[in-house]
Amino acid sequence: MIAIMMESFQVTWPPFYTVKKSTRSKRVRLSIHPHTGLTIHLPHNPRQPVDIDALLLEKKAWILKHSALLEQAHKKEAAVLPQSLLLSAIDETWTVDPMQNCAKPTLFAAAGFRLVLMDKELNTDRALLLLHRWLKKKGTQHLIPWLTELSQRHQLPFNNVSVRNQKTLWGSCSSTKNIQLNYKMLFLPKALAEHILLHELSHIKHLNHSRSFWRLLCSLDPHCHEHNKALKTIESKVPAWLY
Repeated sequence: MIAIMMESFQVTWPPFYTVKKSTRSKRVRLSIHPHTGLTIHLPHNPRQPVDIDALLLEKKAWILKHSALLEQAHKKEAAVLPQSLLLSAIDETWTVDPMQNCAKPTLFAAAGFRLVLMDKELNTDRALLLLHRWLKKKGTQHLIPWLTELSQRHQLPFNNVSVRNQKTLWGSCSSTKNIQLNYKMLFLPKALAEHILLHELSHIKHLNHSRSFWRLLCSLDPHCHEHNKALKTIESKVPAWLY
């Protein structure tokens, strides 16, 4: 299971957070960013231990307020119909061409990596729903064969696989070896998308994030730690309307 950081600014409690220590920090402070979520900045050598739970409760009003502001800005951005889709994981860029000459909302792929959106009223919410459905089919078409090839190459057989829009996870693997993949992966660089696939396949043998799990994953992906770190700040590659 590998989480998406962007959901961290949702108004939920307790919030997901990351801790960063810095030699430049002289005091404890908080920051909230749409792509990295809530971050607690600590001095490298604090004078006394920091009680994170107490800190969160003390700053709860501030956290909820700024989380709500980010959520409002995020929804406003998400309401815009995209002009193109950059699917870096599969080296494809599609243009979105809206046309107002069809009574029934329709989306179809045309020559030249062109998505034709036909809707008499060009309703944005309806158009985004059609794009979501198309991306799910695209993810099924590309991500499942990709996972299957890696599974066979590394002798890590899974049971079933499905593709959908998971809001907080890039992917997951169950104890019954059923894998779920997020079609948002299509927007990631190819190396990071493959890292996610290898991450979930590693859970076939280790259904945890133990040292054994990381040893296996790093044997499959020599840059596993670098790629895992990059995933924590890569959400800017994923369009806001996908959330």
